[in-house]
Amino acid sequence: MKVTMKDIAKEANVSVATVSRVINGTKPTSEETYKKIMDVIKKYNYVPNSSAQNLRQKNTKTAALIVSSFPDSYITNITKAVGQRAREYGYRLLFIDTNEQADYEQESIQLLTSSQMVDGLILSPTSNNIDYLQPLIDKQFPIVLVNRYDPDLETIPRVTADDYQAGFDATNHLLSHGHKHIGVVYNFPNVTTTIDRLNGYKEALKLAGIPYREDYLDQGFGTVEGGMRATERLLKGQPDVTALFIQSDLMTIGAISALKNLSLRWPDDVSLIGFGDFEASEIIEPPITNVNLPPDTIGKTAFDALLNKMSNPQYNRHIQLPTSLIVRKSCGTH
Repeated sequence: MKVTMKDIAKEANVSVATVSRVINGTKPTSEETYKKIMDVIKKYNYVPNSSAQNLRQKNTKTAALIVSSFPDSYITNITKAVGQRAREYGYRLLFIDTNEQADYEQESIQLLTSSQMVDGLILSPTSNNIDYLQPLIDKQFPIVLVNRYDPDLETIPRVTADDYQAGFDATNHLLSHGHKHIGVVYNFPNVTTTIDRLNGYKEALKLAGIPYREDYLDQGFGTVEGGMRATERLLKGQPDVTALFIQSDLMTIGAISALKNLSLRWPDDVSLIGFGDFEASEIIEPPITNVNLPPDTIGKTAFDALLNKMSNPQYNRHIQLPTSLIVRKSCGTH
């Protein structure tokens, strides 16, 4: 039996108008009401009926950008670049920050696509397992992955930095300064950015004949507080660590706070490499060496890829952009 909007309203004990507002995003509702309606929609895998679909114009000239977190300069600059490119092509951009919540990510995509609010979406997912997108892929709904990706979904275009090379180069730079005990503070374990950077880290150690140690890794959750706590745990638990490889700018700031709390200096006591060349990097003393990722280029390229996907459903190019190392004094003088 085909479920209607009236059925959704009855089971959720709300009005049809309230269901319509949630599906079309026309007016805000309480979190409790939104959740009740979305639970029923997900239960029956509800999509708008065909007559509603026929009322839709050929396109909405609206796209969505869904990111897993929005705290640091890297994601901020990707978002700004996507928005700039969208405006250049006459598109409106809807932005959603899922704050690393997989359920919210899925609910948001379900809402945007079932209500036909957008012509396509750019997604930086919460994990590298996003097979829930398969029904949309089968319907050839335009999706582009940015920054993070699911390696099993080969038919979705993606735009990423070369995170493997970034991890390799950062580690190799620390090795060139004579460090053999290199700690890593990462964001989240189950995403390709972390996995690829750690693979580069491991390969650089392997080529240098240095064993990889799991206890040299700690999670900082992409925040200043998390970076500070992870750095403190690493340096207290592994006092032989002489260098740190920090995988986001906010965690780098946290690491600097931790070093100050522990009365340690960089690079005299602990060398430091960060990710993402945040604005204060060059005025901190000593200034911070960073792996520079190209967020502006990634953002603009991602929107260009979405335009290609919308015009050509067979488009599935994987674009990987190079990173660079900005060398300053946080690892030493060379």
